[in-house]
Amino acid sequence: MKHIFLYFFVLVCLFSETAVEARHSLKTVRYLASAAPVAAPKPNEVCFAPVDPCDQKLLAFVKTARKSLDVAIYDINLDQLVHQLAVASKSIPVRVVVDQRQSKGSHSLVGLLVKAGVQVKYGHQRGIMHNKFTVLDNAMVEAGSFNYTHHASEANNENQVYLNTPEIVSRYKARFEQIWADGKPVQ
Repeated sequence: MKHIFLYFFVLVCLFSETAVEARHSLKTVRYLASAAPVAAPKPNEVCFAPVDPCDQKLLAFVKTARKSLDVAIYDINLDQLVHQLAVASKSIPVRVVVDQRQSKGSHSLVGLLVKAGVQVKYGHQRGIMHNKFTVLDNAMVEAGSFNYTHHASEANNENQVYLNTPEIVSRYKARFEQIWADGKPVQ
């Protein structure tokens, strides 16, 4: 029933309001849709922000971790995700590599990760650390253009893909190990 309501609400918004009002209404629809529980992703599942609740899909993914989480991310300010990474770090290894310059921005939550005891390093490379992926339990990976930010989930056209193909996961794992080894610890 909720989905039918949302469908008609979107149609009404798209065809009866100005562009600004319609964008605001679509944010309301996304908020209402995200109030429903989002299932953890299945292998080969894709998510497209801002239409899909990619932030909630990522959160559900991270909550399924049982052995380890390795995160390479340019920017992070999703408070629920930061909280979940901190909680997970109390029972499993959680490692996060971030871009040094971006992590010092006013909206970054990297400092909270560090305060919570999560292992965090700055990527050390030429240019910026612009990777955006998470390896979960060395068995599944989330990757795409999606930064772990409110702006990515609410405003940008972004994408995520969830994969469990062993060859692909092992390539991402190897890449993470390399950037982790090259990284500088955050104090």
